[in-house]
Amino acid sequence: MALRVYSLLTRGQFSDAAGLVNRHLSQLAPEQVHLKIMLPAIGLAGSKATLREITRESAKIIFSDFDRLLDLCRSSMKRQNPLGLEMHAVSLPGELHGAGLKVICDWLWRDGWDTHLDHCGTDEKVLAAHLLKKPHHMVAISCSTPRQATAARRLIRHLRRGGFASSIWIGGMAINAFPKLFERSGADHTAPDIVRFTRELATEFGYSTATPPYL
Repeated sequence: MALRVYSLLTRGQFSDAAGLVNRHLSQLAPEQVHLKIMLPAIGLAGSKATLREITRESAKIIFSDFDRLLDLCRSSMKRQNPLGLEMHAVSLPGELHGAGLKVICDWLWRDGWDTHLDHCGTDEKVLAAHLLKKPHHMVAISCSTPRQATAARRLIRHLRRGGFASSIWIGGMAINAFPKLFERSGADHTAPDIVRFTRELATEFGYSTATPPYL
């Protein structure tokens, strides 16, 4: 089904893709749609873009359409009572789409967090200064490549030097493939996937996550 959604978007058939996603949302929990359809389809698009099997312009349009489909999934989520907790998700230079962080923000919003997605340009020090001015209880950083893990390490160093004492989580393909990158990052926690992440975060902050128990 993920391949079907990707194929429809590559042909410019967004309405058909949205109809397909909506049909599955009527049958499955939105978290299942994320895990079984959306994230695999986005990963496929990312691989095609990396291998230059689709043009940069085409990739931009496709990822924009994926954002619209992710909004459909979010609209199917029922938010729990606000927790009074603030989270910032950080997209690092070189990120193709940031869809994984968007899904993380949606799952935590569903759990009652206030969420924000921040993009790091080329200067981690500037982003650190931006984050240090804002209220937050947790920062989540995604690393798709080892180069991004290096940028994350610099960002975390700037945050700690600025007095940042809140929880820092780091994850993504690079961290899962090379666990020592986490050990060197200066982050407090990592998780191999979004299901573990939401459950472990709920344990850390003492609330009940809405992540379905069967996932």
